[in-house]
Amino acid sequence: MSDRLVMQPLVDALLADNREVLDRHMTERGASLVDLVWQPDATLCPEPQLHHALAYWHEIRGDRPMPLASDISPFNLRPALGYVLLIDVEDDGWDGRFRLYGTRVAEMYGEDMTGRRVSEIDNNNYATQLFRAIYRVVALRGAPVFSHHRPPPHVSVTAWKRLILPLANAEGAVCRFLSVNLPGAWRPVQPAEIAR
Repeated sequence: MSDRLVMQPLVDALLADNREVLDRHMTERGASLVDLVWQPDATLCPEPQLHHALAYWHEIRGDRPMPLASDISPFNLRPALGYVLLIDVEDDGWDGRFRLYGTRVAEMYGEDMTGRRVSEIDNNNYATQLFRAIYRVVALRGAPVFSHHRPPPHVSVTAWKRLILPLANAEGAVCRFLSVNLPGAWRPVQPAEIAR
């Protein structure tokens, strides 16, 4: 089955703000989607890395719907840098390629994904499909989103918080995502079948 056939219902649910489909997608695999908020404010992002990235994104966008990708300066993201992913949009937002994969995220994940595609993470499993669907909708809406999910017990971190901020090209279309991914605490993993 094409991964787009799997992701399309997730994209449709995201566009309709239908949490039931998203929750079922996660709970059927032993995971949970704790939070998913479009246009998040600082109260949802109290962690310094998320707070800084969100404030910076708003500062450089000014009166525009989103900042230009060319406006981003890694120097100005220093407080969040180890957790920052820069993802170039591919295939109309159905996939993306990591231009930058933060060192702290790479440590937690166990691999540096710089230069590789989002669809290559964990063999494009259920979580990767959900987040690819979220990236697709961020590309369509041009709006930031905050998510918080708990992976199943066979994953070595208790949670991931993710802030996805769209960046535009000169024509105003989303061409890149600035994402800040914060892992929860480490935990001993429990054996499980690989979630699909």
